[in-house]
Amino acid sequence: MRNKILGRLLCGLIILAAAVAPARAGFYIGLQGGLSNQNASLSELKFDKDSSFLYGAQVGLRVLSFAVEGQFFRADHSLLSDNPGLSLYDGRGMDYYYLGVHAKIGFPLPLLFPYLTVGYGIYSADINEIGSTTDKSFSFGAGAELSLGKIGLFAELRYIDFAVDISSLSWDFGGLNFHCGLNYRF
Repeated sequence: MRNKILGRLLCGLIILAAAVAPARAGFYIGLQGGLSNQNASLSELKFDKDSSFLYGAQVGLRVLSFAVEGQFFRADHSLLSDNPGLSLYDGRGMDYYYLGVHAKIGFPLPLLFPYLTVGYGIYSADINEIGSTTDKSFSFGAGAELSLGKIGLFAELRYIDFAVDISSLSWDFGGLNFHCGLNYRF
């Protein structure tokens, strides 16, 4: 009996959400910039932390408390180290690109949408004069978007971690990224 009541209640909530969804649903496109902080390592040897500007774009669909977003961004880093074992790589540029999908779940307030996000995508790393390759990995974070009419201003912290093999060497990259930007809703 209790399961039937909970089942009916859940069905009612789904029907109610579907009925009001068109009024609160919308596509959006946007631009982002921010700060990428990478902790790079080669096998057991660690490079110094390097921060770099990141930039990209996104397109998404938000319905009530949920959003699904496709993203692309890029960051250009330098591999820096005082470790003599890493002298061959010291000062080389390391560029990485991300193309993936993020899901967001939040609490929609009248002007503010605080949310948690998890994503999965392809990271492409290119180390100058060494090589390049790709890897798939998860990321997660938290953020908030401020609605100003059709414009939304957002800020987000996101943790990423991915590993690649370039020139038969195991590289690990990861860190906390800060993303901010604007979305235009249709």
